[in-house]
Amino acid sequence: MKKVNINIIMIVVILVILIATIIFLIIYRNNKEPEPLVGVPDTALTLNSIRDKFLTSDYASTNNCRGSVTTDAIIITCHNQEYNFVFNGYELVLESATNSNDVFKYLVNAIEELHGYEENEYLATMDKFLAGGFAITGLSYRNDSNNYRYSVYILEPLDKYLDKESINNETIKDLTATDYQFSSLGYTINNIEIVKDDFINSVILTAIIGGNDDYNVNFTLNLYDSSNNLLTSRTINLNEYNDYGNPYLGFDIMIELDEETFNAVAKYSIRLS
Repeated sequence: MKKVNINIIMIVVILVILIATIIFLIIYRNNKEPEPLVGVPDTALTLNSIRDKFLTSDYASTNNCRGSVTTDAIIITCHNQEYNFVFNGYELVLESATNSNDVFKYLVNAIEELHGYEENEYLATMDKFLAGGFAITGLSYRNDSNNYRYSVYILEPLDKYLDKESINNETIKDLTATDYQFSSLGYTINNIEIVKDDFINSVILTAIIGGNDDYNVNFTLNLYDSSNNLLTSRTINLNEYNDYGNPYLGFDIMIELDEETFNAVAKYSIRLS
């Protein structure tokens, strides 16, 4: 009887295993449910296109990210960390036990590119937003005792941060002049709005402040007539307000006036101390 060649037997066994594995994978893929194509209402976007655009980013490439789509979510996995962006019909929401700023930043950038922004054009805006530099309607980021919540409105393009006049000291301005940022004592005040309410004879200023985690600083609103004569002022400590986990603090200040003084108000200034 001829001696059996062990090497040939081993090769045959390996080939059988390899062929069986290939057949199994073919059957598995054929039986696996196809990924759904999930449209975003009133847009040309789909959750699939958002996922695909994100995966072309430098961040996704550097961090070995992959992604999948379900009927109500985009699931991103980077370095075995899963980020489940739930779609509620108008926004994507991520709740995470870890800081997920970078993934959120690049996902939002991908969405805005699909809405028409240039490649990576929105990253600088996201840096400003996540640092608490200003607020954007449609974007939300909160950190409540290391429970992070992010959301982005995806039915329309978001506003982009535009460089504006920066003021570093108290300056008298017309009530309509609010398109600037005020920087002092390490803080930056943005999103300034002023309403002169003749129903209650009051002047109301709203704004956000960022740049520090501690808001133990005094904010003063001064009101002037058209000749720059000081009519009245009010000072509040911003520690009276709650940031609710946002990267910035939103606040408002109201000054109630008698009718004569109210009618004379034409200008204002702000300062921190």
